[in-house]
Amino acid sequence: MKFRFFFILFLLSFASIAEAMTVDADRFELIQGKQQADFFGHVVIKRGDMTLKAEKVRVWYQEDEKTGKRVLKQAEAIGKVDIDTPDSKGKSDYALFTTTSNILVMKGHAHMTSQQGTVEGEHITYNTKTKDTKVVGGDSGKQVRFTFDEDVQ
Repeated sequence: MKFRFFFILFLLSFASIAEAMTVDADRFELIQGKQQADFFGHVVIKRGDMTLKAEKVRVWYQEDEKTGKRVLKQAEAIGKVDIDTPDSKGKSDYALFTTTSNILVMKGHAHMTSQQGTVEGEHITYNTKTKDTKVVGGDSGKQVRFTFDEDVQ
């Protein structure tokens, strides 16, 4: 049985504007003492025009000193991670987003597709603010691959 849990988190992921975030999952656990929320099974997170899907998502939050509201500190997605934004799409086995650094780390069969092309590797680090990207091949000797779209000059 799925349930829907609505709440407002500021500074979430790929935009700087505060928006409502909707999380659908099979199960939800809140651990107040650790300021942590865990979502399990068929997790779908929607916020504005961004969608994240995974088997499990864990978020850590903290209280904003100015507003007194809960704000996202870090989010971790595990298992069949699928990230869809208007500018790019990404897939990996694992993803970690940290709001203070605006860094998204994708690991395990990671690839991202944008208007510029597709990049693949075992480990992708992406700054959601500056758009800087670093891709590393795997320990098994797998190389990084970047495929340019035909219309890129």
